[in-house]
This record gives sequence, structure tokens and C-alpha cells, in this order.
Amino acid sequence: MVKITPNIGRTFGEFSLMPGFTKKDCVLRNIDLSTDLAGLKLKIPLMSAAMTSVTEYEMALVLGKEGGIGILPTRLSADSQAEIVKKIKTHEMAFVEEPLSIRSDQTVEIAMRLVGRRGHSAIPVVDKNNIFVGMFALQHYWDSEASIHDIVTKAMILPKDLPIVDDPDIEIGAAKKLLEKKEIDRLVVVDKKGRLEKMAFGKDMEKIKVGVAISTHKGWEDKVKKTLDAGADLVVIDTSDAYNEFAKEVLLKYKSMKFKAPVCAGNVVTYEAAEFLMENGADMVKVGMSSGSICITQREKATGRAPMTALVEVGRARDDYFKKTGKYVSVIIDGGISSTADMIIALTIADAIMMGGYFNKFYEAAAEKLDYKGKETRIEAEMYEVATWGEGSHRARNLDRYEQSRKTFFAEGVEGTVNYGGRIKPALKTDMMKIKGALSNTGCMNLKEFRDEAVIEIISPFSSQIITNPHNMKKQ
Repeated sequence: MVKITPNIGRTFGEFSLMPGFTKKDCVLRNIDLSTDLAGLKLKIPLMSAAMTSVTEYEMALVLGKEGGIGILPTRLSADSQAEIVKKIKTHEMAFVEEPLSIRSDQTVEIAMRLVGRRGHSAIPVVDKNNIFVGMFALQHYWDSEASIHDIVTKAMILPKDLPIVDDPDIEIGAAKKLLEKKEIDRLVVVDKKGRLEKMAFGKDMEKIKVGVAISTHKGWEDKVKKTLDAGADLVVIDTSDAYNEFAKEVLLKYKSMKFKAPVCAGNVVTYEAAEFLMENGADMVKVGMSSGSICITQREKATGRAPMTALVEVGRARDDYFKKTGKYVSVIIDGGISSTADMIIALTIADAIMMGGYFNKFYEAAAEKLDYKGKETRIEAEMYEVATWGEGSHRARNLDRYEQSRKTFFAEGVEGTVNYGGRIKPALKTDMMKIKGALSNTGCMNLKEFRDEAVIEIISPFSSQIITNPHNMKKQ
């Protein structure tokens, strides 16, 4: 042993965010959660982990449509990764036929429930004959004086202020041109009698971003070429410990190949390791070891670091490297995040968050869905649990990631199940709203301001029980 570090390993739940002065315009609808990762711009700072139980086509597509990015696991072959990338990149915009709507005699409260359950930001309002009478939109409601108990028509946008086409036979190409020309985010299509037919959304025209994971082992060059040719936006060198010569060699070779897509390298948990990756060309550095919900590396090898402590150290390396070179290397936190509170504390330092356990519970996750008896089901109403496994588990046996061989393999991850969490879109909408609320409390309009100005405080275990949980009451 050379030394014992003076640090005490800490995780996100040991910190509390201090409120700051909030100006009038620092309200939820004005707060921007976009992030710039070495030129790769995301609308929300979320990445799904390169885990075989989490990210394949469905997860990457839906998260990409919501503004984040899915990372396809390295255990997928080069051809499989490239095929998924191509499928996502050629995903065609389509009309939403028979869109979810609310009756004009129902209340704002019901509209809010529908919006929350489906994750929509707006829903059309129709009368009993399905005649379109307006649009309930969250932002318009926030700006209105309507209460939650009012009839929805008091909080809706009127048809005269909306883009409406009375041609049910309109083709999607024509709808795209209208969305682009009028710079609008949605188009309502009705028939000649004014009955709601379908809708088109501007966000569906945006190019969906997707990333691919590679290992440091033979064949990574072929995988990079095939996936970038297919249109991948990001390459992630995915190892359990990237502070080694293999990661350096891949970084240097990747940079020499002059690809335009940025490269993320990880995982690391120390200042020195992060600096090492930055000096060898990493555009992003991924942080985390032993903090994942299915990871047992700490138990098996006594190796790892508490996630917030690791993030603080890597964040310090990022800032020092920027002062020294003028190059800003984005930091991605990977592992140890189990709530929006954890996300918020992590974003005081990190540029983006990678999660596996958070995404694993959703319908779009790659793992099989189980009913309450533990049997696999594809019927959504019967889904009760979702299978989960770590890349270092007996099931995944991701030998390359953990620098193991078939002869020397021992598990560094476990297999199990998580409770089913429904569709991803509503949860994302709600959780991003919570993060915006935290930024509003600190007076920050965007994530860069948040990283520059946020103040956090360590809280004692006793204080944590008081300020993070209901107490002195019987919870209903």
C-alpha cells in the first residue's frame, strides 16, 4: 500500500442542493436542459447504458426521439449495430392516426392526468361528435388564469390560433413542408366537417441520434467503420477500467482515422485516469466503477469508488485540463443514479448522465418482460417485472469489457428483475420537469449555468431522513 486517500467516498444522496436567487423569467417553461457533448447536441442530458438488457432498437429510437441518446452494446456484432443505426436514421415521420383527445366538457384536471400518463405536451380537444374545438397545451395552461377545476375549454388554444388542414388525404410529405414553412411544432388534420382525423409533429422530422459501444479488443475498427458509415453519432470505448494502454491505443488509432464522430472513453474514477484519457484524445470521459445497481466488482475485487467522489475528481480534472489546453472534455456519469434527486446532484458537475437501471424497467428496454408469475409475456397489460442483468454477469459474460477470458471468468455483475415501469415517455417528461424545477430553485436557466453556480451541501444520515422522507405521519 502506497497511501490511504483522505477522501471519504460519497454518493449523490448525501448531498442537498442549496436554493439561489430566482428571477422572474427563470420558470420551468424557459429552462433549457440541452447539453453539448463535444459538438454532439442533445435536448436532454440522458444516455441509455450500453447494456444488452437495456439498449437495442426500441430504447435507442424512443430515447432519441425525446432528445437523449441510446448507446448500442458492444456485445452486438458490427453488422447488428450498423443495422440498428441505419434503421433509426431512416425512421420515417408518420401521421399519428386517431390521436389521444379530451372531450370539451371535461376538466383541466383530467387533461393534466392524460398528459402526465402519456407524456404528451399537448392534446386536442373535441366535442361529442369529434369536432376539433381547440388544443390543450401545458405551456399555454401555465400562462393562463384557468384553474385545475375549470372546463378544459377555458385553458385551451383556439382553432384560429392553430395550424389546421381540412384535408384528410394530405400526404406526409406535404405535412412536412407545412411544418417547416410555418415553423410550427404540430399540425392538426380535420375533415371537411371539422372532425379530428390525425396529427403530425415537428419533432418527428428531427434526426434521431444514436451511439455505439466498442471494446478495446480485435475487431473494433471494423465495428467503427460499419456503424459510422450507417450514421452513428457517437463512439463509446466501453471498458470497466479505461486507465490502461489498450484504451490509449484505441483512442490514438481512432483519432488517426479522422472520423468526425466524437469518441467517449471510460470508465474511470480518478483524476489521473481522467487526465490520461483527455491527454490521449478523448472528447468525453465516462465515470463510474462499482456503483451500478447490478455491479459486484467492489464485492469481488474491492475495486471501485463511490460515484459522487469519483465525479468530483474527474470534474476537477476536466476543469484543470480546460484551463491548461482550452479544450473542454465532457464528463458523463455512469452508475449509482436511482432517482431524479440523484440526477440533479450529478448534473452540478456532469455534462450528461448514463443510466442502465433507470431505463431497464420500461417497456422499451431490450430485456424480456414477465408477468406476475415470472413467465415471459408480450401483452403490455400483463407486464409486472422486467429482466435485468449486468454485462459482467454469468448471463451476459461481456469478457472484453472486464478484460477476462473464458478460462478466467468470474462474475462481476448479477442477474434479476426490476418492477415494470410502463412506457418511457411519460416518466421522462415528469423527471425532466423535476430537474427544471431544481434549476429554477437555483436561479439557473440552463445546465452550464447550473454547473457553474450550483451549491451543494453534505447532509448527515439523520438529516437525510428528515429532509428526504415524509415523517411524523401515516402515509396514505
